[in-house]
Amino acid sequence: MCEDVRVSIITGCLNSEQTIERTINSVIDQTYPNIEYIIIDGGSTDKTQDIIKKYEDRITKWISEPDRGVYDAMNKGIVHSTGDILYFLNAGDYLYNTKIIEHVVDRFADESVVAVYGNVEVLNASGKIKGIRGCEVTHNNLLYRRICHQALFVRRVLFDEIGLFSDEFKFSADHDFIVRAIKKKQDKFLYINETIAKYRDGGMSCKMMEKTKLEDLKIISSNYNIAQFLFGSGVCAYVILKYKIPQILQRKQ
Repeated sequence: MCEDVRVSIITGCLNSEQTIERTINSVIDQTYPNIEYIIIDGGSTDKTQDIIKKYEDRITKWISEPDRGVYDAMNKGIVHSTGDILYFLNAGDYLYNTKIIEHVVDRFADESVVAVYGNVEVLNASGKIKGIRGCEVTHNNLLYRRICHQALFVRRVLFDEIGLFSDEFKFSADHDFIVRAIKKKQDKFLYINETIAKYRDGGMSCKMMEKTKLEDLKIISSNYNIAQFLFGSGVCAYVILKYKIPQILQRKQ
């Protein structure tokens, strides 16, 4: 294990008094010693900040100020971080075991690797296991597969080259970043069949799910040939049939 590599773990939170402590403990209990831990709080009005203060001696830096959402908080974390490898673990999610950072850093021993990703254990709102999510993602299945950002570790140089999370997307900015990155660096992404974190799926309303699918449509169609997209992804083709074609027909009337 090379301890010279610094890992920056960034946690975004807002009014997370029920979940933030478990997230913090999953980070500070890691066996890997060279971790920079940054918390970006969006201006919580509950007891979140009091809980953070309990662990100030184990937190490298924390900031509390209003933000424009989770991706704005993640971008702030990137700007304030100094690590060689970056990882995002928001309040409510937590690392799978105490050695997972150590295992992931070992995979970065190959300097050609720019990103390492694995699986997440998905929990429902009450904390019960729904299943494991994750697989190797390529150009062929990226049209209908996603890498959860809770399962992804990225070298800083990739953000330097690709850019930060786009403020154009409210629900899918992480997917947009991953699509752009894999399009350019697919052969430098390494999948490991290990569970990285436990991810709490709070559930989406139908309206939010539809907006997410529309953002995904925009992301994929701007990065891939639209014919490949239509025939490669039944889910996204459904979005086109339901939303885009009626809009086109309406304009022609």
